[in-house]
Formats: sequence, C-alpha cells, structure tokens
Amino acid sequence: MTSRNLFLSISTLAICATVISACETMPTAEEDHAANKHTSHWEYAGESGPSHWAALSEEFSTCATGRLQSPFNISADITAKLPDLGLNYQAVPMKIINNGHTIQADQAGGGQLVVDGKAYDLLQFHFHAGSEHSIDGKAYPMEMHLVHAAKSGELAVVGVMLTEGTANAELANIWANMPTSQGEHMVKGKTINVKNLLPASHKYDRFMGSLTTPPCSEGVNWHMMQQPITVSAAQIAAFKAIYPMNARPLQEENNRLVVRGQ
Repeated sequence: MTSRNLFLSISTLAICATVISACETMPTAEEDHAANKHTSHWEYAGESGPSHWAALSEEFSTCATGRLQSPFNISADITAKLPDLGLNYQAVPMKIINNGHTIQADQAGGGQLVVDGKAYDLLQFHFHAGSEHSIDGKAYPMEMHLVHAAKSGELAVVGVMLTEGTANAELANIWANMPTSQGEHMVKGKTINVKNLLPASHKYDRFMGSLTTPPCSEGVNWHMMQQPITVSAAQIAAFKAIYPMNARPLQEENNRLVVRGQ
C-alpha cells in the first residue's frame, strides 16, 4: 500500500475530525499573504523565481522543505457536508495597492469569514494570472485570494477562480483605479464591496496549504470556491498588461486531505 493510500484509509472518526477542525499550527497574521516586508527580493521568473526562493533567504526555506505547499492541483479525496462559510462582508473605502507582485485591495473593516464558529477578519484580497491552483486538472485565466486572520493569528484564505465571460462590474470599479506602477491609490468617495466578487454558489473545497509567496508558511486554512466568477477578456488583459504572469507553479499534493463540499 502506498503512503497516500494508507493516508486515505484512516478511520471515519479521523476524517470527521479533519473536516470539523483544521488544528495544525498556523502562521501569524504578520506573515499574511502579501505583506512583502522581507528584505530578500523575489520574483516569479529568473534567478529570483520560484525554484530559487528557498535559496534567497533562510526565512524562505519552507518554500523548498514544506510538505503542504500551495498551489497544487485540487482533486477531491472525499466528499462531505462542510460547514457553511459565513461571508459577512461590507463595503469599505477604496484603497488599492500595486505592491510589485500583484494588485491588492486593502479591506480593513471589510468584515469577517466565520467558519466552524471561528471568526477571521478580512485583511485584503489580491489577484494572480494565470490561476495558481488548478481544479481537477483545469487551470483558469486568473485567481483571486481573500486573506483573513483570526485574533490568534491563524490564517484562512478563500480562493475564487476567474473565467472569461461577462464583465464584472465590481472588478471594473477596481481596475479603473489600480496603479500601473508600484504604489498605493486611495480613491475619495469610492468603495469596494468584495461581496460583488463572489460566485452565487458558496460550495467549496477544503484543505490545508501554505502562503503561495515567500516565506511559504504552512498551516493556512484554504477554502476554494467550486464555482468561478466571470470577467471579460478585456478585464483579464488589463491585469496582464501590468502582471503578465504572477503565479507560483503547482506543488506536490503529498499526503494532504482535500474535502469537497457537497
């Protein structure tokens, strides 16, 4: 029996415990997905690209040694009734940042994700092109990550795939004001409501993973929406005009458990 098959043959009780509570050690909120406060310069290609991240700094060693690294190809190991995601978001003043790696919208006061009775404050959301994860072998033009932190410092990410189709009005609002060069842009009188960037269905896949940027810290609770949202070809092109590719390559799934919500 392979180690993966052995892992998947664990008892029903253990599976239920995994579904109910992701209790692995979490990184602190200061290690949030787009903090980029580390002195070591990293990129998505070349000598500072993903295959070299671990060599750039001791802080980044987990990028090479971690066993639950993100992204990876998401394929369900089991299906189960997962707890509903309490997506309690609200509009906040528009603050958009080009941080040198992505376009990010700060969301201080933007609400909370509540899952398994635990609340995670929404910190920010940002975008990748193309998608970082794939789902059952399918990649998407873009992927959005909503980054949250609990008071204890535990991180939770809600992932949403973006597929080509009808334009998204909320994204148009953001794109019209995003900095094309590194810096931040506060827009008086405008707000962002991340609710308008969520799919109609909130069914999701649940697994443990990591930050997809250095320091690649593990112990992140991931909730990947099963339904993508649609954005126009022009909206995809507008992002790629700034960041043609800002996605980490797929990592090994290893022995993590992916639970697909019914």
